[in-house]
Amino acid sequence: MGARFFEVLAHPLVRYGVGALALLLFLVLLFALMPPILALAGPPPDLWILGYGPERLAGFLGALGERGRALYGAFLRFDLGFAMVYGLALSGWVYHLYRSPAYAGVPLATALADLAENLLLLAELGRVRPALAVLAGYLTFFKWVLLLFTLVFLGYALLLRRR
Repeated sequence: MGARFFEVLAHPLVRYGVGALALLLFLVLLFALMPPILALAGPPPDLWILGYGPERLAGFLGALGERGRALYGAFLRFDLGFAMVYGLALSGWVYHLYRSPAYAGVPLATALADLAENLLLLAELGRVRPALAVLAGYLTFFKWVLLLFTLVFLGYALLLRRR
């Protein structure tokens, strides 16, 4: 992606606007969509930082039951939009602070890993296929590692600005 794309994302109106939208979507996920899933089966695979395999995913989906799988499907579809929005928001902030397309690409890679993870998990709702479950688990781990790098970039830049 060109620097111009990241310059648009780093514009204050875009940066704050998309950031506010990302925060709103996160709050909807956290307080409206997550609680029923937690009550039925515990934390969803999206939050299993170290990844997972087919057995663990099958156990989670089995604990959800039919109604819970429908709820989790809605959660995953909503998370598709959230991933795109937070990826753009974080990219705008990272580019604003570093002026580096390479650094600003990390949040977009995070969002792409999240999107792929969600699509694989949606495909697994009906029947767990071991290869897809393993790939989804790797993508979950990869997403969290990239998100950690993004947060380190942001924290380091903010720390430097205070000195």
